[in-house]
Amino acid sequence: MRSTKVVISDRNDITRKGVEAIIGDSGEPYQVVGVFANLREAEDYLAEYAAHILILDDQTLTPMEVIRLVTRCHESRPGLGIIVMSPRRDGEYIQRVMRWGNASFLLKNGNLQEHLLKALQFNSSHYPFISPEALKLLGTRPMGTLTHRDRDVLRLLEQELQVKEIGERLGVTAKTVYRIRDKLKKLLNVGNTDSLVDAARKQGLLDRKE
Repeated sequence: MRSTKVVISDRNDITRKGVEAIIGDSGEPYQVVGVFANLREAEDYLAEYAAHILILDDQTLTPMEVIRLVTRCHESRPGLGIIVMSPRRDGEYIQRVMRWGNASFLLKNGNLQEHLLKALQFNSSHYPFISPEALKLLGTRPMGTLTHRDRDVLRLLEQELQVKEIGERLGVTAKTVYRIRDKLKKLLNVGNTDSLVDAARKQGLLDRKE
Protein backbone atom coordinates (compact mmCIF):
# COMPACT_ATOMS: atom_id res chain seq x y z
CA MET A 1 0.00 0.00 0.00
CA ARG A 2 1.32 3.42 -0.96
CA SER A 3 2.13 5.63 2.00
CA THR A 4 0.66 9.12 2.23
CA LYS A 5 3.46 11.65 2.64
CA VAL A 6 2.67 14.38 5.17
CA VAL A 7 4.35 17.71 5.91
CA ILE A 8 3.65 19.54 9.19
CA SER A 9 4.02 23.30 9.70
CA ASP A 10 3.45 24.64 13.22
CA ARG A 11 5.44 27.21 15.21
CA ASN A 12 4.55 25.61 18.54
CA ASP A 13 6.98 22.83 19.48
CA ILE A 14 4.48 21.02 21.72
CA THR A 15 1.58 20.92 19.27
CA ARG A 16 3.91 20.16 16.36
CA LYS A 17 5.29 17.11 18.15
CA GLY A 18 1.78 16.18 19.26
CA VAL A 19 0.50 16.12 15.69
CA GLU A 20 3.49 14.04 14.63
CA ALA A 21 2.78 11.58 17.46
CA ILE A 22 -0.92 11.28 16.52
CA ILE A 23 0.07 10.40 12.97
CA GLY A 24 2.79 7.98 14.05
CA ASP A 25 0.47 6.14 16.47
CA SER A 26 -2.45 5.93 14.03
CA GLY A 27 -1.42 2.61 12.50
CA GLU A 28 -2.31 4.04 9.09
CA PRO A 29 0.05 4.34 6.10
CA TYR A 30 0.97 7.97 6.77
CA GLN A 31 4.60 9.04 6.57
CA VAL A 32 5.71 12.37 8.04
CA VAL A 33 8.41 13.52 5.63
CA GLY A 34 8.90 17.07 6.85
CA VAL A 35 8.30 19.00 10.09
CA PHE A 36 8.76 22.78 10.09
CA ALA A 37 8.24 25.64 12.52
CA ASN A 38 8.25 28.13 9.65
CA LEU A 39 5.68 28.07 6.84
CA ARG A 40 8.16 29.45 4.31
CA GLU A 41 10.47 26.50 5.00
CA ALA A 42 7.57 24.10 4.52
CA GLU A 43 6.70 25.72 1.20
CA ASP A 44 10.33 25.55 0.07
CA TYR A 45 10.35 21.84 0.90
CA LEU A 46 7.11 21.26 -1.04
CA ALA A 47 8.56 23.06 -4.05
CA GLU A 48 11.39 20.53 -4.19
CA TYR A 49 9.97 17.28 -2.81
CA ALA A 50 6.74 15.35 -3.34
CA ALA A 51 4.12 15.26 -0.58
CA HIS A 52 0.41 14.54 -0.45
CA ILE A 53 -0.81 16.54 2.55
CA LEU A 54 0.27 19.71 4.38
CA ILE A 55 -0.95 20.07 7.97
CA LEU A 56 -0.92 23.71 9.02
CA ASP A 57 -1.63 25.28 12.40
CA ASP A 58 -2.72 28.86 11.73
CA GLN A 59 -2.29 30.09 15.32
CA THR A 60 0.48 32.57 14.43
CA LEU A 61 -0.62 33.34 10.86
CA THR A 62 -3.05 35.98 9.66
CA PRO A 63 -6.20 34.84 7.83
CA MET A 64 -4.94 36.31 4.55
CA GLU A 65 -1.64 34.42 4.82
CA VAL A 66 -3.58 31.16 5.08
CA ILE A 67 -6.03 32.04 2.30
CA ARG A 68 -3.19 33.04 -0.05
CA LEU A 69 -1.36 29.80 0.74
CA VAL A 70 -4.43 27.69 -0.08
CA THR A 71 -4.90 29.62 -3.34
CA ARG A 72 -1.24 29.23 -4.32
CA CYS A 73 -1.37 25.50 -3.69
CA HIS A 74 -4.58 25.18 -5.69
CA GLU A 75 -2.88 26.88 -8.63
CA SER A 76 0.60 25.35 -8.47
CA ARG A 77 0.18 22.08 -6.52
CA PRO A 78 -3.32 20.83 -7.35
CA GLY A 79 -2.60 17.36 -5.94
CA LEU A 80 -1.67 18.67 -2.50
CA GLY A 81 -4.29 18.47 0.24
CA ILE A 82 -4.14 20.97 3.11
CA ILE A 83 -5.44 20.48 6.64
CA VAL A 84 -5.83 23.77 8.53
CA MET A 85 -6.05 23.51 12.32
CA SER A 86 -7.42 26.74 13.73
CA PRO A 87 -8.85 28.46 16.82
CA ARG A 88 -10.71 30.97 14.61
CA ARG A 89 -14.49 30.71 14.97
CA ASP A 90 -15.27 32.62 11.79
CA GLY A 91 -17.57 31.10 9.19
CA GLU A 92 -16.47 33.51 6.48
CA TYR A 93 -12.81 32.61 7.02
CA ILE A 94 -13.60 28.87 6.98
CA GLN A 95 -15.48 29.23 3.68
CA ARG A 96 -12.59 31.12 2.07
CA VAL A 97 -10.07 28.51 3.24
CA MET A 98 -12.19 25.70 1.79
CA ARG A 99 -13.16 27.56 -1.37
CA TRP A 100 -11.03 25.58 -3.82
CA GLY A 101 -11.83 22.13 -2.45
CA ASN A 102 -8.20 21.35 -1.62
CA ALA A 103 -8.32 22.24 2.10
CA SER A 104 -9.87 20.68 5.19
CA PHE A 105 -10.65 22.75 8.27
CA LEU A 106 -10.43 21.61 11.89
CA LEU A 107 -11.54 23.79 14.77
CA LYS A 108 -9.09 23.19 17.60
CA ASN A 109 -11.03 21.64 20.44
CA GLY A 110 -11.12 18.47 22.57
CA ASN A 111 -11.77 16.21 19.56
CA LEU A 112 -8.79 17.39 17.55
CA GLN A 113 -7.10 13.97 17.44
CA GLU A 114 -10.21 12.22 16.10
CA HIS A 115 -10.87 14.96 13.57
CA LEU A 116 -7.26 15.09 12.42
CA LEU A 117 -7.28 11.38 11.61
CA LYS A 118 -10.57 11.75 9.74
CA ALA A 119 -9.18 14.69 7.79
CA LEU A 120 -6.12 12.67 6.84
CA GLN A 121 -8.37 9.86 5.64
CA PHE A 122 -10.52 12.21 3.58
CA ASN A 123 -7.61 14.18 2.14
CA SER A 124 -5.84 10.97 1.17
CA SER A 125 -8.84 10.33 -1.11
CA HIS A 126 -8.82 13.95 -2.35
CA TYR A 127 -11.91 15.02 -0.41
CA PRO A 128 -12.04 17.95 2.03
CA PHE A 129 -13.15 17.43 5.63
CA ILE A 130 -14.63 19.92 8.06
CA SER A 131 -14.93 19.25 11.78
CA PRO A 132 -18.50 19.34 13.17
CA GLU A 133 -17.93 22.45 15.30
CA ALA A 134 -16.48 24.30 12.31
CA LEU A 135 -19.42 23.21 10.16
CA LYS A 136 -21.81 24.91 12.57
CA LEU A 137 -20.00 28.20 11.93
CA LEU A 138 -20.49 28.25 8.16
CA GLY A 139 -22.62 31.18 7.15
CA THR A 140 -21.87 32.99 10.41
CA ARG A 141 -19.54 35.79 11.35
CA PRO A 142 -19.16 36.16 15.12
CA MET A 143 -19.75 39.70 16.30
CA GLY A 144 -20.47 40.78 12.72
CA THR A 145 -18.59 44.04 13.12
CA LEU A 146 -15.27 42.30 13.85
CA THR A 147 -12.68 42.17 11.07
CA HIS A 148 -9.92 39.63 10.64
CA ARG A 149 -7.51 42.20 12.09
CA ASP A 150 -9.74 42.67 15.15
CA ARG A 151 -9.71 38.92 15.79
CA ASP A 152 -5.94 38.73 15.32
CA VAL A 153 -5.45 41.43 17.96
CA LEU A 154 -7.87 39.63 20.29
CA ARG A 155 -6.01 36.34 19.86
CA LEU A 156 -2.65 37.99 20.63
CA LEU A 157 -4.09 39.77 23.66
CA GLU A 158 -5.09 36.35 24.93
CA GLN A 159 -1.43 35.34 24.63
CA GLU A 160 -0.63 38.29 26.95
CA LEU A 161 1.46 40.15 24.38
CA GLN A 162 2.03 43.85 24.93
CA VAL A 163 0.63 46.42 22.50
CA LYS A 164 4.05 47.05 20.92
CA GLU A 165 4.62 43.31 20.41
CA ILE A 166 1.20 42.89 18.83
CA GLY A 167 1.88 45.76 16.47
CA GLU A 168 5.22 44.26 15.43
CA ARG A 169 3.65 40.82 14.94
CA LEU A 170 0.84 42.16 12.75
CA GLY A 171 2.82 44.87 10.99
CA VAL A 172 0.69 47.76 12.31
CA THR A 173 1.31 50.72 14.60
CA ALA A 174 0.75 50.68 18.36
CA LYS A 175 -1.93 53.33 17.79
CA THR A 176 -3.86 50.91 15.58
CA VAL A 177 -3.62 48.18 18.22
CA TYR A 178 -4.89 50.57 20.91
CA ARG A 179 -7.80 51.57 18.66
CA ILE A 180 -8.76 47.95 17.99
CA ARG A 181 -8.43 47.03 21.66
CA ASP A 182 -10.73 49.91 22.64
CA LYS A 183 -13.22 48.83 19.97
CA LEU A 184 -13.23 45.27 21.34
CA LYS A 185 -13.76 46.50 24.89
CA LYS A 186 -16.73 48.58 23.76
CA LEU A 187 -18.28 45.72 21.78
CA LEU A 188 -17.94 43.28 24.67
CA ASN A 189 -18.83 45.90 27.29
CA VAL A 190 -15.75 45.42 29.48
CA GLY A 191 -13.24 47.77 31.07
CA ASN A 192 -9.89 45.95 30.99
CA THR A 193 -7.94 43.43 28.94
CA ASP A 194 -8.38 40.51 31.33
CA SER A 195 -12.15 40.97 31.26
CA LEU A 196 -11.96 41.36 27.48
CA VAL A 197 -10.37 37.94 27.02
CA ASP A 198 -12.84 36.31 29.43
CA ALA A 199 -15.81 37.89 27.66
CA ALA A 200 -14.46 36.83 24.26
CA ARG A 201 -14.27 33.22 25.46
CA LYS A 202 -17.87 33.36 26.65
CA GLN A 203 -18.95 34.72 23.26
CA GLY A 204 -17.13 31.89 21.46
CA LEU A 205 -14.56 34.23 19.92
CA LEU A 206 -11.75 32.40 21.75
CA ASP A 207 -11.46 28.83 22.98
CA ARG A 208 -12.47 28.40 26.60
CA LYS A 209 -9.75 27.37 29.04
CA GLU A 210 -10.25 23.90 30.45
